[in-house]
Amino acid sequence: MPEQSSSRSRAPASLGGASPADLSNIVITSLGSSLIGVLVGINVGNRKRYVEAIIDRSRQLLVERDQQAQLAAAAERACIAREMHDIVSHSLTVVVALPEGATATDDPERARRATAQISDTARDALREMRAMLGVLRDGAPDAPLAAVDDDPVAAPVAAARRAGFPVTVQLAGAYPESAAVRRALARIVQESLTNAMRHAPHTTGIDVVIATTASETTVTVSNDGVTGSPNAGGHGIQGLRERADHVGGTLEAGPAERGRWRVHARLPQEPQPPSTPEDE
Repeated sequence: MPEQSSSRSRAPASLGGASPADLSNIVITSLGSSLIGVLVGINVGNRKRYVEAIIDRSRQLLVERDQQAQLAAAAERACIAREMHDIVSHSLTVVVALPEGATATDDPERARRATAQISDTARDALREMRAMLGVLRDGAPDAPLAAVDDDPVAAPVAAARRAGFPVTVQLAGAYPESAAVRRALARIVQESLTNAMRHAPHTTGIDVVIATTASETTVTVSNDGVTGSPNAGGHGIQGLRERADHVGGTLEAGPAERGRWRVHARLPQEPQPPSTPEDE
């Protein structure tokens, strides 16, 4: 009987031949293996998500690159369209006005001069277009589409005067040193004169007032005799605003006192980034 009692007391300690220390090791090993498996799974999952994020970002960069290329192409087309519009519209307006004046006069000498001026105007337009196309063929970045004279408004003013329109120019200060701002100034004056010749053929005077300070250049072109709305059809006013905005300036156009039409632009001395919808 005492021997049976002793054997029973030893049985729980053995638990099938495994000691408590062995069981502890087994449990720890099992937990460690499970933990390693979980960590490996987490690491694989994280790496998969990381690779997917890299691929997604690469796709986004490709889309953004294509969008930037499209925006750059659209901006270039808009710039070319503005230049073509300014050259062709102004020159053709002068070419149309000159023969009308030639046919209305009985003076053969005046008619002959008008015919010669038609040729000169057409040659000037052809020269500007060739210069612009030459820049486009060269593909030089940031190259101007047309050269800018030291007196940027002399040519359009002279052309308007040749067409028989009374144009006066008042200049306070010097023209801007920046070629981009001078180009914008020249095109604004040129397009304003073109609009005046088209929509106010019987104007008694077109006044161009340019004033330059240390921070900006302002230009005002006004005339009377407007028939119809200069906003009707075409893209003249829109092109004027784009010209000013391109160098960081502003432009207003509309009716003024005593039945006159007024274009007023403010241009910085140095080009500034164009305004965006977020800035407004």
